[in-house]
Amino acid sequence: MHLIDFPNGAYLRQSIESDRADLYRVCVQTGIIGSDASHLFRMPRMLGEIYVGPYLTFEPNYSFTIVDGEITGYLLATLDTAAFEEREEVQWWPALRSKYLNVGIENFTDEEKSLFAHMQNPPRTPKAITDEFPSQLHIDLVTKSQRKGFGKPLIMYLLKQLTEANSPGVHLHVNPINDNAIGFYEKLGFVIAHKSTDEWLMTRKL
Repeated sequence: MHLIDFPNGAYLRQSIESDRADLYRVCVQTGIIGSDASHLFRMPRMLGEIYVGPYLTFEPNYSFTIVDGEITGYLLATLDTAAFEEREEVQWWPALRSKYLNVGIENFTDEEKSLFAHMQNPPRTPKAITDEFPSQLHIDLVTKSQRKGFGKPLIMYLLKQLTEANSPGVHLHVNPINDNAIGFYEKLGFVIAHKSTDEWLMTRKL
């Protein structure tokens, strides 16, 4: 079932398990501020397993696939970030750590070494954020589907879903040098709540 239909024939639908490999591909193809990061990886699934896989597994009701001739993006959310991160720690990260430990760090690219270090101690979202903005969203579109007017209706659809589930607020992470994304989210009512060297955190009340 199509949840949103776009004029060019693209559409949004609920994600299904058979989308997983393609959504992992999208994650890599948007890995450098929306551009392709495939050249940085020998094991291209790793990025998706960290940033996409947990949503598909633990939040299927808030996992959506964008189809633009082929699968070209995802729209993901978790209703309760604190509970989601706790579940990741128990049910997701141990198996992933073991998988890549068995591969051997000597076989990793520099980017993969950084991600392997990340999965050893994934950062938790501050309680000050999750208390007021418990939900989190994540969206990526490959180059083919960028600048087509998809972004706003996709985000607004997801915000509506979270609002109907009685979430009081939502947050997201953005690269601080991605001026286009920051401006886009600000126009949708998000505000910058926290800044660090690697990423900024933006929030919006629902």
